[in-house]
Amino acid sequence: MIKKYIFLAISQIFFPFFLVLFFIASVVLLIGIAGVTLVVKMGFLDLLVLFLYSLPGTIFFIIPITFFASCVLGLSRLSYDYELLVFFSLGVSPKNIVKIFVPITLLVSLVLLMFSLVMIPLSKSAYSDFVAEKKSKVDINIRPGEFGQKLGDWLVYVDKAHHNDYEGLVLFSSDGLSKESFIVAQSGAVSNDKGIFELKLYNGDAYFAENKEIKKIDFKQMSLKNETGALKLSSYDLIDYWQSAFKGDSSQSRRLAQAILTSIFPLVSIFLIPLFGISNPRFHKNMSYVYILAGTGIYFLIMHIMSQNAPFWGIGLLPLVWLLGSYWLYRHFIFRFY
Repeated sequence: MIKKYIFLAISQIFFPFFLVLFFIASVVLLIGIAGVTLVVKMGFLDLLVLFLYSLPGTIFFIIPITFFASCVLGLSRLSYDYELLVFFSLGVSPKNIVKIFVPITLLVSLVLLMFSLVMIPLSKSAYSDFVAEKKSKVDINIRPGEFGQKLGDWLVYVDKAHHNDYEGLVLFSSDGLSKESFIVAQSGAVSNDKGIFELKLYNGDAYFAENKEIKKIDFKQMSLKNETGALKLSSYDLIDYWQSAFKGDSSQSRRLAQAILTSIFPLVSIFLIPLFGISNPRFHKNMSYVYILAGTGIYFLIMHIMSQNAPFWGIGLLPLVWLLGSYWLYRHFIFRFY
């Protein structure tokens, strides 16, 4: 009965929090996805597919913070409604409350590990492969008269467009200040030959600036080619994907450390839940919101620093130190008084 009562108090906070954060994250996500349509033509169903591919990464970062905050605030609400004091007077100890949270925090951390180590890499690969497939079909969305449109490494402006044929093209590409390319053509067309994206330009001038020199080329026909790309990841090579973290790939090591440390945050913070949530309303003010912000902020700040500088040390040390430190605080401020 106590377990159901506590879980009910937590669920009443968790689901509204989760839905609000999920809605905000979804709006930001849709704005980012809409940027893809500046280059590739996509319908409503295509955008929906990209949105679904992006969901695992979005949910992964919402769940740990929302779950931790809901657990703390659920206990805090019971404390300031004097209901936890009734439990303690009936013989329920903080140890019993911690035992209630052990299975659910373990389950949440395991689900987050599945998200971070499996679903997110696969969904990101599927996202990029889907966009690459759209590009390979040469369904390019270059609008006439608009600036800032990208086609591969080139910024493109066109006066007129009809399907994949264009008139009055202006292209610009820059590799820093040392190398810049500028092309003007009367007409052009986009094609795809066995995965090779090609833009053919007719009757124009090309300017290439490199090492303080400018070269001009007059051309009747010029071809700009770029490989559209192949599938990058599938379920059978996930091990190879993560193995690169142990072979000197610093960016992959950082991603692995952040994935694991974020996933186990609810589990290693289990003693912070009663520490932040249990209080005597007669003598203490409700500072649970401040504690939540401080606790999550400190953990993720340390995680970021460790993942950037010593990812594998961070995977081993941060959870251990965080768990032992929170246990000491729990024993010192909660267990000895309740």
